[in-house]
Amino acid sequence: MAMTSWRAEPTTRKAGWLALTAAVLTIGLITYGAWVRASGSGLGCPDWPLCEGSLVPTLEGDTAIEFGHRVFAGITMLMVAVSAWFAWSGRATDALLAKILVGALGLIFVQAVLGGITVLTELNGDVRLAHLTIALATLTLLTAGAIRGLDVQGSPYPGVRIASVFAVWTGIVVLLGGSIVGSNLSAACPGLPLCDDRSPLDAAWMHGIHRTAATLLLFALIGLGFWLRKHRGTMFSIALNHTAVLLIVLQIGIGVSAISQSLPMYLRIMHLGMASLIWWAVATQWLLALKGRSSR
Repeated sequence: MAMTSWRAEPTTRKAGWLALTAAVLTIGLITYGAWVRASGSGLGCPDWPLCEGSLVPTLEGDTAIEFGHRVFAGITMLMVAVSAWFAWSGRATDALLAKILVGALGLIFVQAVLGGITVLTELNGDVRLAHLTIALATLTLLTAGAIRGLDVQGSPYPGVRIASVFAVWTGIVVLLGGSIVGSNLSAACPGLPLCDDRSPLDAAWMHGIHRTAATLLLFALIGLGFWLRKHRGTMFSIALNHTAVLLIVLQIGIGVSAISQSLPMYLRIMHLGMASLIWWAVATQWLLALKGRSSR
């Protein structure tokens, strides 16, 4: 976008573009966090908010990876702050947009504090799960801000109730995966398609529910796609549904490959990155349904 056209954009629309950029950065931040975890670099900076007692530590090994994550988080936080500032500046035009993006800014500050607590508690699994949960909530608010600021058309189909079921379902699948990782049970189910007698009971239950729920979600989304076509859903809502289906197919392939190859680091990183994209697609579908209902 040329500088002149950017200057001519309404304040709320600028906030929408910045919120969309921040949402993309949040996906990158979640994926980078998976790299930190999978590489064992979570304590590369053993203190917080400093790193090895300084603002800029010696950048090598685990310290470089963890410090890079903090820098990425800082850039993302700055983008969220700028989007919130533009939304607040235009609150006379759209007060709800200002509330949404100021809320996103508040959540990303909570996220930063949770990141510090994660380090100070030496990577406690429950804190890491809360960290992921807040990241997904922040992504959702940023997407809501982008939809509102850019005036993206809402969709009357599949409807708020159905879209809410899929959002909750997807969130459970993603967070259950995060719970498996936080409990250090990722490698505790080497069997396919379900666990076998090599797995302890708690791992068998967690992996079994996670894999079954993810597979059923795939088939349910395929069915929803046919339903959307029949009821003439918007092209964007249909595209989001197809995107979610494709991402889950890829995700299942990544998961199977990771298990069969004894969980290589790059596949573990891809698995969480893909999970965040699946959540983004389904959550956006839900947000469009909410907007479609409010615009009737």
